[in-house]
Amino acid sequence: MASGTSFEQIQKSYLRVFIALMILTALTVGVTTIHFGDTLNIVVGVLIAVFKAALVIWIFMHLKFDNRRLRYFVYIPAFFFLTFVFALTFLGL
Repeated sequence: MASGTSFEQIQKSYLRVFIALMILTALTVGVTTIHFGDTLNIVVGVLIAVFKAALVIWIFMHLKFDNRRLRYFVYIPAFFFLTFVFALTFLGL
């Protein structure tokens, strides 16, 4: 953990992320009832899932509190993974 970060600050960030995850889960359920078109429904669902995964990685896996250089070992593969996911989504595979 980063020095200078109090337990109360960490606890507040956990609570904020939990609330955000609950809102995004409700949004995911709500989006499934709206028909945007097959491709757009998939893209919206993937975007919400990516955002939820980013929140979990950033806070619950303590990436926020780690060394900046270590973050690049997560960011670069995540970028390529997301590129492949969206490329395969648009190709219909």
